Amino acid sequence: MEAMRILLVDDVHIERMQLAMRLQRLGHVVEAVSSGQEAIDRYSTFDPDLLLLDISMPDMSGTEVAEKIRQLYPEWVPIIFLSGHDEPEMIAKAIDMGGDDYLVKPVNKIVLAAKLKAMQRIADMRHQLKEASTKLESANEMLSQQVNEDGLTRIANRRYLDTKLNEFISWHGRNNFPFTIIMIDVDHFKPFNDHYGHLEGDRCLQMVAKELKIQFSRAGELVARYGGEEFVVLLSNCDKTRAVRECERLKEAIRQLEIPHSQSLTSDTVTVSQGMVSWVPTGLETAENMYEIVDKVLYKAKEQGRNRFVAAEFT
Repeated sequence: MEAMRILLVDDVHIERMQLAMRLQRLGHVVEAVSSGQEAIDRYSTFDPDLLLLDISMPDMSGTEVAEKIRQLYPEWVPIIFLSGHDEPEMIAKAIDMGGDDYLVKPVNKIVLAAKLKAMQRIADMRHQLKEASTKLESANEMLSQQVNEDGLTRIANRRYLDTKLNEFISWHGRNNFPFTIIMIDVDHFKPFNDHYGHLEGDRCLQMVAKELKIQFSRAGELVARYGGEEFVVLLSNCDKTRAVRECERLKEAIRQLEIPHSQSLTSDTVTVSQGMVSWVPTGLETAENMYEIVDKVLYKAKEQGRNRFVAAEFT
């Protein structure tokens, strides 16, 4: 079993030092303090496995310290009260006030060693439980990421996009704020795939997705893969004027990637078409009907020659 970190609180100097030495000889790490407030101040940085707490102290009683620590630090750590009283009523009251055990001073060496062995087993179980909880949280976080992330491009997937779009509609409608949805299509992607091969096609989508994530990484912005070679960007609290600037910025950013595309009818490098809609939602719209609206705007950009954007306001 590993050594415990024990926070010892006793206002009597001699008793505190004697008990601290005993605890250290038993192989534990001890932080000895003389008051309840000092114990509260040092608790978080010391991170104890066990609290040995004198009940009778002048400024703040042991039971008051225990109550305060339980309030401030919800993670359970065992508390053993120390007292010169051995009356059953006193022991029962101490347990009722948040203690887990009770030692009568002067502390018997054999009883102390036995109590610490029991507490050490508890400390070991707590550490194992914390480690298991950390691993579980990490696994859940990874699972959540896998569920919400597109496997190829490592940006949000359609499932997550649908959820966030409905949240955007609800929140912006409730607060009467505008937001923007941009649908993006990689121009002439099928000829690109046919000519360069699917591996290069995947690499092209990954580069475009990475650039989208770079360009739209601020709070209130979401980039997602809609499907195939189509992407969607959501911009919170964004009206048409700002959205037009964002579309222009994105068009230039994709151009600067300079991904060769010899089969394009628009340019010798990869370009994108964008359809953009800005509006203040009523809160009654659904993700599906908003996709339909912005897809029609995107289609206009394609009809007009691609490598451009068409902006619209939805009312």
